[in-house]
Amino acid sequence: MGFFGKHWKIDGVMAAFVRRSFENGQYQILFERENASLEQIEAINWERPVIEKLTNRDNEAGLPEGYGFDLVKITYDSNTRSYTATVQTARQYLGDVTEYQAQVETLQREAAQKDAAILEKEHTIQQQAAAISAMEQAGTAEQVAVRLETAYTEGVESNG
Repeated sequence: MGFFGKHWKIDGVMAAFVRRSFENGQYQILFERENASLEQIEAINWERPVIEKLTNRDNEAGLPEGYGFDLVKITYDSNTRSYTATVQTARQYLGDVTEYQAQVETLQREAAQKDAAILEKEHTIQQQAAAISAMEQAGTAEQVAVRLETAYTEGVESNG
């Protein structure tokens, strides 16, 4: 019978407890020798461990969910007949994100369609601005022609 108990199962290996280390992002996991061998601890897939809480205690903080770890060291204490594995957080895994990826792709497609519509509208606006400018210039030329004709008529009439 172990002294510390079985509170966690990490990749199938029984662990007594998990505690935060003084180093940022480091955790220490205690494995009793009667529940875990050095080979089993070393064989844990620390990059993506499967972690199970075996107790109902709310105050037991474990390893953060969704993280991968680097195994820093394993020490053995002959007094307590236990191994302490020190791990460092390495990578955070977000789980299955295929649904979010599909949403992102849909949003990107919609954004591309809106961008194309905006470019088309800008092109139409540029064409309309050019047409308005041409009409204004034509209107100005027409007004000049009318003034010239009026001046000619006045000049002819006054000179008779």
